[in-house]
Amino acid sequence: MQSAITARLCLALALLGALPAVLAAPQTVILYGDDDYAPYSYVENGVFKGMYIDILRAAADKMPGYRLVLQPRPWKRGLDALEKGLVFGLFPPGRKTERSYVQPYSAMLYRESVVLFCHDAVMQTARAHFPDDFAGLTIGVNTGFLLSEKLMAPARHGVLRLEAAKGNEANLKKLALRRIDCYASDRGAARHTARQLQGELERYGFHLREVLELSSEATYIAYSARNTPAYKADFIGQMNAALLALRHDGQLARIEQAYLR
Repeated sequence: MQSAITARLCLALALLGALPAVLAAPQTVILYGDDDYAPYSYVENGVFKGMYIDILRAAADKMPGYRLVLQPRPWKRGLDALEKGLVFGLFPPGRKTERSYVQPYSAMLYRESVVLFCHDAVMQTARAHFPDDFAGLTIGVNTGFLLSEKLMAPARHGVLRLEAAKGNEANLKKLALRRIDCYASDRGAARHTARQLQGELERYGFHLREVLELSSEATYIAYSARNTPAYKADFIGQMNAALLALRHDGQLARIEQAYLR
C-alpha cells in the first residue's frame, strides 16, 4: 500500500515538474513595418493594417510557440534601426546587395509590380510595346519614386516625357482629366487609391486601366545580422515554413486579392 502511495506521489511530482514547460508563455517577437505604404502596411486611425499585416498574422497563427508583435515605423528610421541591430526584423524590403547588414531574408512575402495605367483615349491606338508604342506621350510618376531604367532611359532620349506629382491621388486625378496620358505606379498602391477616389473618378467618366507591367520586385522580411537572439534560427525557419504553407494552400492569394482586386 505504501509503495502504491509513493508511486502516485512521484507521478504527481513529475507532472507538476512538467507544468512550467507546458504552460510556458510563447516567445514574443517584434517585427517592424513601413507605416506609410498603403495598401501593404500603413497606419489608419491609429491601427496598423494592410496586406503584409494580414499575411504575417496568418503566418503567426501557425507558430504557437511565438507571439508576433507588428509595430509601425517610418521606413528610413526602420532601415537605420535594422542596420544598427536595434530591431530584429523589418518588412517589406526587396533584396539590395548594398544592405550587408541584412542576414538573412525570409521566404518571399509578395512580388510587387510597377505597371503602366493609361487613359482610354490614349489606348484607342494600339500600344503593346514599351517604349516605342508610347513615344511622344507624357507619363506621370510620383515625386521621389525610385524609377526603373526602363522608364528613365526613354525619357533621357526624348522618346517620352516624365511628369512628377506628389502621390497617387494627384496623379490619378491628372490621368482622369487627361493632363497626363499614362501613369506609372505600383499596382497595389494605385488600385487602393483609385478605390478611395472611386466616386470622384467616375464623375470624370474614368476607370483605371492597366496596360502593361514595367517591372517587379519580390519583398521579404529582412532580419538584422546584428540582432541574434537565441530563438532567431528557429523563428526564421518556422516563419518561412508558415509563409510557404500559406502560399501552397491558397491563403496568400486570397489575402492578395482582397487588397488588389
